[in-house]
Amino acid sequence: MIGFQLGREWRLSIAEILAVFNDVKIIDYTSDYLILDNLEEKIVLEKASNLWWSIKIMKIFSLEDISFEEKILDLAAENEWKFKYWITVLWDKFNLKTTLMKLKKELKNSGISSRFVNKDFKSINSATIIWENLVKRWTDFSVLQNKNNKFLGKTIWIQDINAYSKRDYAKSRDMQVWMLPPKLSQMMINLSWWKEVVYDPFIWLWTILIEAELMWFSWLYWSDLNQTMVETSSSNTKWIIEKLNAKFINEATFFDKIKTWVIVTEWYLWEVMTQKNISKDRILEQRKGLEKLYNPFFENLKKWWFSWTIVMSFPFWEVRWNYYYFEEIYSILEEYCEILPYFPEDFNIKSTKTWSLLYKREKQLVWREIFKLKIK
Repeated sequence: MIGFQLGREWRLSIAEILAVFNDVKIIDYTSDYLILDNLEEKIVLEKASNLWWSIKIMKIFSLEDISFEEKILDLAAENEWKFKYWITVLWDKFNLKTTLMKLKKELKNSGISSRFVNKDFKSINSATIIWENLVKRWTDFSVLQNKNNKFLGKTIWIQDINAYSKRDYAKSRDMQVWMLPPKLSQMMINLSWWKEVVYDPFIWLWTILIEAELMWFSWLYWSDLNQTMVETSSSNTKWIIEKLNAKFINEATFFDKIKTWVIVTEWYLWEVMTQKNISKDRILEQRKGLEKLYNPFFENLKKWWFSWTIVMSFPFWEVRWNYYYFEEIYSILEEYCEILPYFPEDFNIKSTKTWSLLYKREKQLVWREIFKLKIK
């Protein structure tokens, strides 16, 4: 069994994992983790670096017939060096301090030299786990538990958080333009079911195409009517072209020639607003403007008989703890699109009433609602 520690937007994390890994058996899940069976470790590790918000990937051991401490002792006995370890608890009712002290005593009684890294008996972040080389030593463990099941996870991969930051801050950016985070771009590409060709009709800061290139897509197409945006954002591609020989093609008329297109994109979220100028009336005005942009886009896709998957995000707003959704887009999608589900029918996870998933970041006023679509 393979386990995934989920990110903050855990529904998006699960949707992404299930899109990337097909024909798997869902063993257990909470808002903290997902456990799958019928999944080869080698295949998981090959695709791990392209997962958006899976914090860790773990080899899973069931603890039905053995205690947590006993399993750790078994694994410690296989270690060839000092047993330096760290334990993450993905269950709020687990007493980590008591467990760490008991485990240390049992390791000592077994003649195993050990040290746990948990400072003040608390969790540490991914950067510390990487720094301590716990994944390379195979000594980063997680307790995965709920009311019915109990598992132990041994980490086999952890997300490189520094790589995302470097890609994000390496870009030239206009602070009056919304910036699509690299992680979110990667997740949206994954949700498109990994077809051969990615097409982004609204390139903005090129984030989706850059991430698609890093995910080994060899055919990338783009277009954008805003020539100023094309010119000012083109500098974002220079570093990746030099490093990976990426080829971005300004062409959007090959729908009838390629069999496995997907559109992955984010268009205009409208202007950046602050706490001082955001208001319900201003949001309504922006929604009307966005409606005029989006309606002809989907109308044209229908005329072109575009029949492949579309993963696309739209804005929604938060004002003083009240949410205002882009309701006009719902009517447009109802007219032109079929909204595709993220989860199997028998999987007890709810998306929104409109079958979307939401992406929110703290202290932001404009958030994202993400749909997976197909033109009717």
